[in-house]
Amino acid sequence: MKPIENVTYWRDPELEGIEICRVDGTRHVFPAHAHDGIYAVGMMESGGSYCLGTKKSDSLVAPGQIALINPNQVHSGVPVPGKPISYRMLYFDMHLMASAAEEIAPRSHLLPEFACMVVGDSLLWRRLQRLCRIIQGQGSRLEKESAIMDATTHLVSIYGNVSSKPTPSGNSRKSIRQAKAFLSENLDRKVSLADVSRAAGLSRYHFLRVFKQATGLPPHLFRTLRRVDRARQLLRDGRPLALTALSVGFSDQSHFTNTFRKYTGATPGQYLTEASD
Repeated sequence: MKPIENVTYWRDPELEGIEICRVDGTRHVFPAHAHDGIYAVGMMESGGSYCLGTKKSDSLVAPGQIALINPNQVHSGVPVPGKPISYRMLYFDMHLMASAAEEIAPRSHLLPEFACMVVGDSLLWRRLQRLCRIIQGQGSRLEKESAIMDATTHLVSIYGNVSSKPTPSGNSRKSIRQAKAFLSENLDRKVSLADVSRAAGLSRYHFLRVFKQATGLPPHLFRTLRRVDRARQLLRDGRPLALTALSVGFSDQSHFTNTFRKYTGATPGQYLTEASD
């Protein structure tokens, strides 16, 4: 059997338990099979495919729909005749999904199980597509982990038979103040979602929601803006461009330039030129 053409896989060395696959324009037929210990989530972008063969029409995944496959669940992939298909697959291991379940239902020790195989959910679609873009791009570890948490907790709470338990509100103002201080410090090092939620004294799931509600920004963007503000100060103080980039956590000069321009409207060089005029 020939391998699928136009297929690409992404794996991020900083992230455990997730793999992304993009397939563009294939007619490949997958026979019945199962994934041991893996949740498979597929987004049909064009064409259509049956998850349980052509005789079971309710297993047809149409464009804009999402396939949800549990670990060890037998399924197939049979494209609609005459139509090449394009889709994205996300593979989450059981530990990652169990962790998401623990975030929304602490101490329940539940393992999610999808109750339906094909769903249409525009919000989940956007979150999954965003997750793919971030992992395939230059997002920070904090941004990637936040996107994973958004997507997996949506999957678990809506389709995984895991009900959210009330979370004690505590002193949210103090938590946000501690998180903002943490995100504004040590801008040259990488931080994880676990790091900042621990500083806030909240679970990762609860922290993301409380922080966005209080500040209007996701934590990774708050930190990016602090980096840009700090870079402006260092440039005004005469710090060379390359050292400024490193001091605020950008090892890639082009990434630093693009980010700086995005939020100031000028490249670092233009900013220096304008400031000296």
